[in-house]
Amino acid sequence: MTLELQNNITAANVMCKDTLSVSLDGQLYDCDFNQMLELNVNHGAPTHLKDFDAEKLKSKRIVTGLHCYGCTAGAGSSCGGAVV
Repeated sequence: MTLELQNNITAANVMCKDTLSVSLDGQLYDCDFNQMLELNVNHGAPTHLKDFDAEKLKSKRIVTGLHCYGCTAGAGSSCGGAVV
């Protein structure tokens, strides 16, 4: 259903493009949904806060899946993350 409602305009504003989710044990994720699915950041980027490297994270590819259409369908997800 959400695949049919894909809105390319909302894809420009998804949180995974400029925000990370961090689990209580320091694991890094592209977004809250990936964290719940245990899909760590990948593609050569550090996967744990202790190995944080801003340059590597800046150029990382985002781990995606079918669940990503939930953030890009219709008006997009209201999730914007929180800075703590």
